[in-house]
Amino acid sequence: MLQVRPRHVAIRLLLAAACGSAAIFAPATASAGTAETATDPSLRCEIVEAALEDMVPGALAKASQDVDASISRASGTAQALCSKDAAVARLLAVASSQAGITDGDRYQNAAIEAGSTFNGMGPCTAYVWWCFNAAGLSPCFMDGAATTYPHEVRDWYAARDAFEPKGSYTPQPGDIWLTDNPTGRPFPETSATHAGIVDHVSDDGQTIYCWEHVNGYVHLVAERADHETLIGYARPDFGC
Repeated sequence: MLQVRPRHVAIRLLLAAACGSAAIFAPATASAGTAETATDPSLRCEIVEAALEDMVPGALAKASQDVDASISRASGTAQALCSKDAAVARLLAVASSQAGITDGDRYQNAAIEAGSTFNGMGPCTAYVWWCFNAAGLSPCFMDGAATTYPHEVRDWYAARDAFEPKGSYTPQPGDIWLTDNPTGRPFPETSATHAGIVDHVSDDGQTIYCWEHVNGYVHLVAERADHETLIGYARPDFGC
């Protein structure tokens, strides 16, 4: 039985599992005289699940319900979906690690250094971009482009048929929550004014829990699925 390590070790396990690294793993079990190898995909899935449960309470329970039941631990095989789960777990771990941060400029400054410009309306999208970048998932966010503007996120994904309008789709962990409040538009023609990262959805589908930099700090926000300013969700490609 895999034991959950202390938090700092669990982080290392999660990141290594998501990257497919075998360097820091020791076999969790041994059977029939043969130890499981660190590159066994079923072992990587177990490590990701244990680490995520330690770091992101609540997210694992929701994510695990959506994992393809065809993962077979007995045969030591797993579907490719495991790699997506690992990437999303890494993203949510980074997003949650920023809980309570009030310094939005840290995210905007990083995005500006990467080629974007300052968004005077707030750091919400810069925070989303920063989380993907810090998690090593930059290619999953607009193919590596940096932006501080939510309308650029909405337009980029919509142009690639990867934007789901409000009411047409059940969001998944790792999706990008997008709203549009006309009074908060930096330019009259913009299509979105706020962004966050979906952590999980309530069992009844009526509450969307998102990591957001809003009201001056990063926190997990319980948003209504019928929120009046919600326009929809961008679906990052996690490579699966």
